[in-house]
Amino acid sequence: MPTTTIPVDRTDRWWEELPGGRNRLPARAHLNSDAPQLNLDGTWGFRYGQRADGTGLGEPGTIEVPGMWQLQGHGAPQYTNVIYPIPRQAPHVPDENPTGHYFRTVQAPAEWSNTVEAGGRIVLRFLGVDSAARIWIDGQDVGVTSGSRLTQEFDVTDALADGAEHLLEVRVVQWSVNTYLEDQDMWWTSGIFRSVDLLLRPAGGVEDLTTVADYDPATGAGTLTVTARDASGEEIPAQVQVPALGIDASSTDGPITVQQVAPWSAEGPTLYDATIATDSETVTLRIGFRRVEVDGEIFRINGERIVLRGVNRHEADPRVGRTQHFENMDRDVELMKLHNLNAVRTSHYPPHPRFLEVCDEAGLYVLVDGDFEAHGFHSDSTWGEDPSGRAERPADDPQFKDALVERTRRFIARDRNSTSVVIWSLGNEAATGQVTDAMFDAAEAADPTRPVIYEQDYRTDRSAMFSLMYSTHEESEQIGRRELSAEYREKLVHMLRGLGLDAPDGGFDDAPALTKPFFWIEFAHAMGNGAGSLKEYMDLVEQYPALHGGFIWEWIDHGIDTTDADGNPIWGYGGDFGERLHDANFVADGLVLPDRTPSPALEDAKHHYSPVRLEVSPGRAVVKSRYAFRDLSHLRAEVSVDGRVTWQELELHPVAPGEQTELTLPDAAEVTTVRLVTREADGPVPAGHELVTADHVDARALAARVPALSRQVAPEQLEDGSWQLGPAHFDDLARLTQLGWIEVEHAWADLYRAPVDNERARTRVPLEARWKQICLDVARRRLVEARADGDALVVRTHLGLDGNGLGADVTETWTSDGTAVDVQVEIAPSSRWPEDLPLPRLGWTIALDRQLTAVEYDGYGPHESYPDTGGGTTFGTWSATLEELQTRYVFPQENGNRAGTVRARLTDDAGGVEFAMPEGLGFAARPWSSAELDLRAHNGSLRADGRTWVTISAALHGVGSAACGPVPLPEYVLTARSATLRMRLTPVSA
Repeated sequence: MPTTTIPVDRTDRWWEELPGGRNRLPARAHLNSDAPQLNLDGTWGFRYGQRADGTGLGEPGTIEVPGMWQLQGHGAPQYTNVIYPIPRQAPHVPDENPTGHYFRTVQAPAEWSNTVEAGGRIVLRFLGVDSAARIWIDGQDVGVTSGSRLTQEFDVTDALADGAEHLLEVRVVQWSVNTYLEDQDMWWTSGIFRSVDLLLRPAGGVEDLTTVADYDPATGAGTLTVTARDASGEEIPAQVQVPALGIDASSTDGPITVQQVAPWSAEGPTLYDATIATDSETVTLRIGFRRVEVDGEIFRINGERIVLRGVNRHEADPRVGRTQHFENMDRDVELMKLHNLNAVRTSHYPPHPRFLEVCDEAGLYVLVDGDFEAHGFHSDSTWGEDPSGRAERPADDPQFKDALVERTRRFIARDRNSTSVVIWSLGNEAATGQVTDAMFDAAEAADPTRPVIYEQDYRTDRSAMFSLMYSTHEESEQIGRRELSAEYREKLVHMLRGLGLDAPDGGFDDAPALTKPFFWIEFAHAMGNGAGSLKEYMDLVEQYPALHGGFIWEWIDHGIDTTDADGNPIWGYGGDFGERLHDANFVADGLVLPDRTPSPALEDAKHHYSPVRLEVSPGRAVVKSRYAFRDLSHLRAEVSVDGRVTWQELELHPVAPGEQTELTLPDAAEVTTVRLVTREADGPVPAGHELVTADHVDARALAARVPALSRQVAPEQLEDGSWQLGPAHFDDLARLTQLGWIEVEHAWADLYRAPVDNERARTRVPLEARWKQICLDVARRRLVEARADGDALVVRTHLGLDGNGLGADVTETWTSDGTAVDVQVEIAPSSRWPEDLPLPRLGWTIALDRQLTAVEYDGYGPHESYPDTGGGTTFGTWSATLEELQTRYVFPQENGNRAGTVRARLTDDAGGVEFAMPEGLGFAARPWSSAELDLRAHNGSLRADGRTWVTISAALHGVGSAACGPVPLPEYVLTARSATLRMRLTPVSA
């Protein structure tokens, strides 16, 4: 088989043409048809080079389609968030342009000939090619694609109608004019990454289809309007059948009304099987009846106000990148439903069409982004004469108008029959101008039944709804109150100017924004250990009707399977593939890890996104429904008074949407835990699934579990200056070195924890740099005094920081009954501590000289929690291995803290240590130190040192969202203040 028949043509720079694309068929709906088709996925021939004109292509090999060539051994992936990885010289791109030349033979089945002879056509369909491709058959030009995430179809009837074998060639370039429109905060990877098909299109078939299934919430009636079109674009009659509703009518008869239908919503995704048929083709689809409205400042579906409990979802996989396995789509939707999400934004492009079918069936409200982002034109870069590029932004550049209007029509046409799609978005972070105005016109004409929005229409002059990214809690409350401070109005005007726009007279004073519904199109940046304050944001949604929730950034960490320099398996991020220009691990900011393991942030979201609010107090629980449509008859309430060991069912009446009830609980116990679980399976959610849980803890009763020592032994100072106190031995500097039979290598108070992503260099408040500037991460201990005070050993020390006079005074008071030791640790930070510099932590760290792999603790679990996270954790007795207590964030950082722990036992086959903390403290156990977490750049590079490191925290700084969003709320900021913690340490024998 020849590997190419295409001569080099240096004059035809098809990849830089505007408007992009040649010979493509018009936009149309993605349809499931009985017309024959032939899938062309599989192993293709492949040659790789660096010239888009085909000069110097390498030796032929093979490649898998669909797939990204950088993940199949050709070139390397590169991650940037904002800045273009090529010179910004639109529409031109560099001569050095990674190019993949795909080839294979293709043959139309012989039985297709009759359809072709009757006027049918053969169509070649690409569901996704990045970034542009040119297609030939037997060396004859077929066409050029435009829009990497958009379906591209070409009429290849003349080339393939004879039924013989032909050579199909597809030359894909990494850089094209499309690149300037697709700067979408993800890996720059290339290739035919979605499926390729040959379609047999019969004459008189359903070439395009528009269905509108409206629901009248006042009467319960459904109205179905069907418009079928042929290949010429003319409307044609088609027979519409919906057996479950008794519908059997012609599409040209006008709207079909059914007096009673079950409506579709995310809470009850009822779909009806339908067929739309002509004499030559039958299309099948699943229809959901629902009405989407913007009613003043309220967003409604089926007449009810809707809260979007959503997430932004990129298409990502650690092995195949943006290529989507079907099981990934299924797993994503399953996890979303299991964790109380009801909405998803397809950031920042139309998804694989099947994903929308899964959302239709499972019940998720979908906001589809158009395939448009040009963030690099209005970045904060300081390079070049025009550092922002605002003047050349595509949103206001006429040369991009036709391309972007066509993209808008194409993505709406493809997905308009998906019931789950309730909002269209023009795109993301691309500024505004005359071109986006034209895109609004095109979108509103293409589908008047759904709202069209665009976040960077900050004034909301054209958008049907007001949306922003990362507005603070205070700013969001102002929007909810419909009263913006002068300071916030000025900030919004500054945001407009940042896009290169002149604010109109009056600035934001006359903006339509506050007359429309509001939602956060991105909020709660879930990078690493975060995001903080989900509770406070969702509380605002309940308080202010105009606030409709939003979409957490984002769903998945885009880590790529690779190895570090030592051969350790890691999840790679920007910079791990030899890139000079990159944005490091900013690509790892999801609610699930790259392998789709839920992170603690997803569990946090599950609790605060719950459709039922549950509050437990002594003797009663308040159950408030946040559902819009369904009552609570599908749920069972249960209570436990023995630490979640046994459960007793409670009587729960079918609470109506928006209503609440009280449940009577058993007599007060130390811990009373209530949960709501599903009675029956519901889509991907199984029976017995815990929807929400909450508890009441009697802190005094728990503290009483640790009685005072029954007797006390006196400390003894030995000849070498060391001390012995019961099972505890201290060296001559009064450092704990032995606890019973276990050696201790480190045990003293500290102020530090490893930074989280929200505190690193790219954040709004880079605390890591400030902490390390004062050497907080390497504080030095100095013994001030060690003395016996009756039966107590009192150890006074000072923690000092290199190069400055900051630090903390620490007093440890040790007592013992001969079997266990009690210690009270008092920490007093320097009185001159900077007021604007939070402390990471106030606590105590101990390193045991063996790895104790089994852990049992009484505290909040099962997942980690920090001051502004931990939703859904309840108090109980939890068991785990040391490894299971770790959260394997892509970039190592502080993790694993279990709040409110009153007892923790760490053991191996020989025994171990038990910690008792009557007031309930933060507890974490690790096979490595905080210094190791701080040192390594990849989770797979972490190295256990044979010790067990335990951190006990009296107070921790909140994690916030500052990697992209707001800093922690004031109540979660750890200011320099004194703290006291009490513990009992008991050596345990096997």
